[in-house]
Amino acid sequence: MLPTILRAAVRRSLNDVRHVRPAPPGRARGEVAELYGRVERDFGVLAPPVAMLSPAPECAAATWTALRESLLVPGRTRRADREAVATAVSRSNTCPYCVEVHGATLGSLDGAGSGADAPDPRSRGSLTPAERAELGAVELTFQHINRLVNVFLPDSPLPEFAPEALRGPLRRATGAVIAARTGPPLSPDTSLELLPRGARNVTVPDDLSWALGEPRIADVLAGVAVVVDEAGSGVLPDTVRALVQGHLATHGTAPAGLGRAWVEEPVAVLPPSDRPLGRLALLTARSSFQVGEDTVAQCRRAGLDDADLVRAVSWAAMTAARHVTAHNVPSVRRNEPNRGSQT
Repeated sequence: MLPTILRAAVRRSLNDVRHVRPAPPGRARGEVAELYGRVERDFGVLAPPVAMLSPAPECAAATWTALRESLLVPGRTRRADREAVATAVSRSNTCPYCVEVHGATLGSLDGAGSGADAPDPRSRGSLTPAERAELGAVELTFQHINRLVNVFLPDSPLPEFAPEALRGPLRRATGAVIAARTGPPLSPDTSLELLPRGARNVTVPDDLSWALGEPRIADVLAGVAVVVDEAGSGVLPDTVRALVQGHLATHGTAPAGLGRAWVEEPVAVLPPSDRPLGRLALLTARSSFQVGEDTVAQCRRAGLDDADLVRAVSWAAMTAARHVTAHNVPSVRRNEPNRGSQT
């Protein structure tokens, strides 16, 4: 009974999504309905960080593909170690929503401990290339998801009206439902069916070369990157995308400070019509928690609808995620032996 109640509560929590209106589960059709069904089956609940992206179904599918294949599909690393990486990355990105969910899931896994001793994907010595690729994929996925969540979701997955005395038990129960998925182990790569054919069997870009230690992971992430790149290029002008990429190359992805004044100087070089989009993209990439109603309202006045907003934010979040993960996770040379990879 409790899992059923929790799943219903999580579905209702889509009402808390900010800035866009996701497809309600009961009225989802076509590819979105199929996606929702797969997420509930494999994740245990309809994950709001995926469902909130449904105005742009290809972005929702790409985000789910990265999440499923990096976090849920069995591999060389333990699920507990992956959840520990997800929690640590979420904490570093000041994403309280994801810290709550994945910290609770970590605490519900048998023998997980606190996660303090989890392997670090940034380490060369203690991990095989395949293990590093798996944990690096978790880092990339949550560098991406954390930024999306900070833009579109509140600070907690629990409803605001939940009494303080019940929040702890509800949090633990949610983690237990996600951790306690029953049935056979998930088969790898089945979520790739949700991606366009053009996103399958693509060349792994250089900034994802750290994933080559596990070719399956590298192929998945390359496909996800193609989908998000194409989504962003359909909404964001070349000038905006070049600005974000150049800014990250110079300044990195660390938050620029408490205020938003820092963003005005770089966007000033853009044509006036592009500045709202440049502001949204830069804030998402470096200080996603600073994206506010005014930021979105300016983009609305520039002509963006819900699908456009999701695509723009997804592109900026993934661009930042790829930048920081390429910097953090040691790369693998092409054609380097994949010691410890699965066949």
